[in-house]
Amino acid sequence: MILAGDAFAGRTVRTEIAVIGAGPAGIVLALEMADRGHDVVLVESGGRRPNSWTQQLGDAAEWDLDLHAPMALATRRQIGGASVIWGGRCVPFDPVDFDERSYAPDVRWPIISEDVLPYFGDACSWLRCGRPVFDLRQLPHLPQQLVPGLLDDRRVHTSDLERWSLPTDFGAVYRKRLAGEPNLRLLTGLTCVELRTSPDDRSVQLADCRTRARVPVVLDATTYVVACGGLESTRLLLASTNRRGRALGDHSGHLGRWYMGHVEGVVARVHFSTDPRRTVYDYERDLDGTYVRRRLSLTREHQHESALPNVTAWITNPELADPSHGSGPLSFVHLSLMSPFGRLFAPEAQRRSLTGDHVPGTPYGRVDRGPTSAHIRNIVHDRGNTLRFISDFGRRRFLTRGRKAPGFFVRSATNVYPLQYHGEHLPHWNSRVQLVDSRDHLGMRRLKISPSFSQHDVQGVVRAHEEWDGFLRRAGVGHLSYPDPDVAGAVRQRLGAGFHQAGTARMSTAPADGVVDRDLRVHGIANLFVLSSATFVTSSQANSTFLIIALANRLARYLHQQIIGRHQL
Repeated sequence: MILAGDAFAGRTVRTEIAVIGAGPAGIVLALEMADRGHDVVLVESGGRRPNSWTQQLGDAAEWDLDLHAPMALATRRQIGGASVIWGGRCVPFDPVDFDERSYAPDVRWPIISEDVLPYFGDACSWLRCGRPVFDLRQLPHLPQQLVPGLLDDRRVHTSDLERWSLPTDFGAVYRKRLAGEPNLRLLTGLTCVELRTSPDDRSVQLADCRTRARVPVVLDATTYVVACGGLESTRLLLASTNRRGRALGDHSGHLGRWYMGHVEGVVARVHFSTDPRRTVYDYERDLDGTYVRRRLSLTREHQHESALPNVTAWITNPELADPSHGSGPLSFVHLSLMSPFGRLFAPEAQRRSLTGDHVPGTPYGRVDRGPTSAHIRNIVHDRGNTLRFISDFGRRRFLTRGRKAPGFFVRSATNVYPLQYHGEHLPHWNSRVQLVDSRDHLGMRRLKISPSFSQHDVQGVVRAHEEWDGFLRRAGVGHLSYPDPDVAGAVRQRLGAGFHQAGTARMSTAPADGVVDRDLRVHGIANLFVLSSATFVTSSQANSTFLIIALANRLARYLHQQIIGRHQL
């Protein structure tokens, strides 16, 4: 059932399992545990709809405006969390992401790819992204070549796929289940501000929460799971001190360190020398109707041999805001997003990025929008394609029931496309978040966010492009070109973080090397778990959502087995 937190003002709420945060991770874990018969309380700071006062609770105190997006653009404090504003891209971490690598000496996951692989099917079901197949070679009904004559080799693959959800807003899609589950109470408008430990500091006794009126509500649970997102989970740990005055999980100084996002952007164009009509440039649909997109990737073996980070790429549209593209459909989309109705068509961060603003952590830099008249001329001169686009994409995106098109691509008559890359941000000790004296409305200290990128991040992107260019030339089907000859400088200008927050409560085998163990339990605290991308040791080429959902299913199984085991003793 869904209840207002105000109804419990001044009271203690007792439960078996307390899950803090009703984003995708918290919702999946809470429903999985409730379905297994456990008593669960799920606490959410927001409600069904966005609220500016609640959203401001997550504002950071300090951050570099050029390197990090405002938290208001990157997160949502409401039922469903960031799934309310995400695009729906579903892609798992690769086996290489869990490997120890000489060129990333601080990477030591306590789990391997095979530990999470069994949960991919569950993750796909929760995310509604079809079957757990991420290799084009397992979908023979789709064209096997991006362009004629381009086949995988030992260095580069074109057969890796990403899948797309409906997109799935967890708050909307799973609201009926949350409301109707008899073993689950979802308390809204309630913010957890501190976890209190037992006298011996070996367990959490209580969780202190506040209503919007700052009235206390106490959670008394057997097991606590922090699922507040990539940075807010770490913030809650930092704000919760044990009897000796040390932040929970900060037993070895790693808490708040190793902050990662991704490196992403567009610095190159791909020129195909093949028949433009046979280029697979758009989203495709597999047998069950799920949208998929193919990518260029670097093989696991080649990454190890050549000390390359994990970076992928796909062909994309020219920047909408620059009318020199000459495309009526692209100019139509740009003007639509710039209109008073633009916020209805895309999340605010995406809208700003697509219309020419620089938003750190998104692919594009600041672009000269050009005069509106130039975009109107494009639409008039290209009115046939524009009308066809409005009819086709409008139907697939806004009029279709169920699975909707996640986006669009416009075919290039010249067979030249921008190449968008998305890669891992290598972990750095000095990339961090920490508490400062500034406080939010409820008296909780805010974060100072200090992401750090290195020359290794930049050079990794440059070298990946060199690999893709060589791959195209070896196959005799094309090459890359660079509008800015200073490729490293162009990559450096696009560095930024904020939307894929990872690493600040990293997983480790030994307490000296991290915050949580392989089962997401905080080292040294028997009943405290962190279900968040904060526990990731690497950021991968993938965004965080898919692995988080897989780990939620894995944690549900672990907790259930642990509880059943205790009852049998």
